[in-house]
Amino acid sequence: MRTREGVPHHAAVPGPDDGEGRGGRPVGIRDAALFAFGYRFLGRSVEDVDLDLEDVTILDDRVLVWLAEDKTHKGEEQTIPLHDRPDLNLVFRLRRWVNYLAEQGVTTGPLFREVLRSGKVASSETRAKRGATQRGDYLRPQTVNEQVKLWFAATGLKSNGRPVSSHSLRAGGATDLGMNGATDEDLWDAGRWKKGSPIPRERYIRPAKDSNKDVFKKVPVHDPAASSGD
Repeated sequence: MRTREGVPHHAAVPGPDDGEGRGGRPVGIRDAALFAFGYRFLGRSVEDVDLDLEDVTILDDRVLVWLAEDKTHKGEEQTIPLHDRPDLNLVFRLRRWVNYLAEQGVTTGPLFREVLRSGKVASSETRAKRGATQRGDYLRPQTVNEQVKLWFAATGLKSNGRPVSSHSLRAGGATDLGMNGATDEDLWDAGRWKKGSPIPRERYIRPAKDSNKDVFKKVPVHDPAASSGD
């Protein structure tokens, strides 16, 4: 069965830098940080939501991410620098979310957490009462998926026919790199794919390039007036 990938798009899906489309509500602050991070980190959603506050160091121009291992690098520690960009505002968005957590007394443990309707971060007790025993205080990857779809629809963005999902953040980063001259080596390093993997080039970049191709441009446009002899 053919697997369909999420449509690539920038992590600006949440919308405005300040209000985040929900009047500055904490869930919007979290999602803005989560999406910007997911796009720049080129991570799988489970990698994003498995991170702890202790794994992240926020500097003025970049974010350092410590990984004990990942799918490709088993048993291999990495410190990954995520340089910021003015059109992403990763440092601002992530620092704002981390500061919000600190205001609620959360300074250790999961980086991305559930936000209640009240705007408060869900406590371990609240999570347990609601049946979130398997993940504890960590967000489910499915929550990222749900929020990406929500924000994509809320901002009025249109896909190219392929499903939108949390994987769209990883796909979007890879596609943007490939469409702007990144080498295979660049892609493998950025997304932590295995050296020699055809996935970023074949699954994300080639379909994006193909969607812009129109072989019928080679066919002259028929002009009825010219053929009538008038």
